[in-house]
Amino acid sequence: MSELLNQLKDEELDFTVRFTDTDGVYGEYEFLDIVLYKGCEYAVVAPLENDGYVDIFRIMAVNDKEVYVRVKDDNDLEEIFEIFRMKNEDEFDFE
Repeated sequence: MSELLNQLKDEELDFTVRFTDTDGVYGEYEFLDIVLYKGCEYAVVAPLENDGYVDIFRIMAVNDKEVYVRVKDDNDLEEIFEIFRMKNEDEFDFE
């Protein structure tokens, strides 16, 4: 289980995460949800400076550290976002 998912147990869903992804890009994001897809955990986050847009990162353990790998495959992005949308249709306006 990811550190991010463990953190959810102690906090409300509205919180900000800050991290550098494996491409070296630092970002501050509003955490939206964790999605399980094909046996892996994915963080769905919204950049603080960009309304209406989400980023999706695969959460991985590498050398005992949690790392975030930006999902780039369009098919995976669509499927993960669809799971997110279905889970959260009462929480967000997806139009």
